Amino acid sequence: MINFKIKSLWLTLALFFLGSTLLEAQNPEALTLDYCHERLVEVYPLVRQKLMQDESSALRIENLDKNYLPQFDLNARASYQSEVTQVPISLPGMDIPSPDKDMYDLYLGLNQLIWDGGVNRETKKIAEADRIIAQQQIEVELYKMKERVNGLFFKILLFRQNRSLLLNNRQSVLDKLTEMESGIRHGAVLASSADALKAQILQIDQQVEELDIDLAAHYQMLSELLEMQIPLSRTLALPEPNFDWASYENQRPEYELLSMNQRKLELSKNQIASAYLPKVSGFGKLGYGKPGLNMLSNEFDSYYYLGLGLNWDILNWNKQKNQIKLLGVQQEIVETEKAAFDKNVKIQVLDDRAQIMKYEKLISKDEEIILLRESISRSASSQLDNGVITSSQYLDELNRETRAKMSLEMHRIQQSLAKVNYLKTIGKL
Repeated sequence: MINFKIKSLWLTLALFFLGSTLLEAQNPEALTLDYCHERLVEVYPLVRQKLMQDESSALRIENLDKNYLPQFDLNARASYQSEVTQVPISLPGMDIPSPDKDMYDLYLGLNQLIWDGGVNRETKKIAEADRIIAQQQIEVELYKMKERVNGLFFKILLFRQNRSLLLNNRQSVLDKLTEMESGIRHGAVLASSADALKAQILQIDQQVEELDIDLAAHYQMLSELLEMQIPLSRTLALPEPNFDWASYENQRPEYELLSMNQRKLELSKNQIASAYLPKVSGFGKLGYGKPGLNMLSNEFDSYYYLGLGLNWDILNWNKQKNQIKLLGVQQEIVETEKAAFDKNVKIQVLDDRAQIMKYEKLISKDEEIILLRESISRSASSQLDNGVITSSQYLDELNRETRAKMSLEMHRIQQSLAKVNYLKTIGKL
């Protein structure tokens, strides 16, 4: 009955991985972390906002450019008033007409901005700064999503490695069980000695099945995140990042975003300074009404006039000065945020470096331990064959060897993750 359950489980697992193996044949290369990052940038929905922001910024700047085009407006009005202006003089032989109380006017107005003190120019610079900041915010979000990809990627690596070691362990137990079954048939070995090995195989199958469920879930999440089909048999390449310990430069997108906000505040200072400079504009009016420009005429007449205007806010009660000072304070606030962020990054860098060195030492010890554990397991296998120890004692030694190998592979993966985390910390992910 136990053998039937074991065979059924392995048949299920074989079918489980068969479909993904067929897909893997089309693309057998190992999946790299760099490719996952590149794929994320291609398919992440927010990335498409960059084109929208470019279009939005272009439209905004186009509208600003139109501020220097002539502005026309059509107006019409009719009015009736209770009293009109009259000349209180009576001269012999001269009739001074009085305007009618009803008035009509239809005219086309013209306004032409000639010089706005540079407000339009500075506003366009701010519009461009807004576009760049919005796109940098997307880079910040992408960086967070890359961290999520890292988490899935390294969990899959760890799950696959543990699964492989468990299967190797299972094969060793199965080989030993096959050897013992021959001795049991000939009465040289007690049947109870094989039961411990069978129980061990079932426990391994249980652990493998648990890992398969976790693997399937993480492959599915990674596939969904990257919008691509990643078969379960697709291997993942353990990253081997290269970096220079000697140099340090904070290239985090969040840090650059703060710098961009500082530059925008500086542009806002220029805009405020421009807003208080003299502004020159031309104006005109072409109309038809009663009266025209001759207010004493009661006839409909056409008319026009042109002119130049100057506007200058010469007394603003230090409003301009306070606005610029406020922007300066905001720049200082951003500068403190940058300093705090950079300090935290430097602290994290120290921790990342310590982690990398720690795993280097652990890996060195793991390799020494595995050599000893392999020797002990071989000796235990020989002792079991000669009846010196029980199968349980043999399994104890075999499990210690397996745990030592798992520890080595886990430390290798953790070291690679620590290196990737270091690159993430300094902004070179």
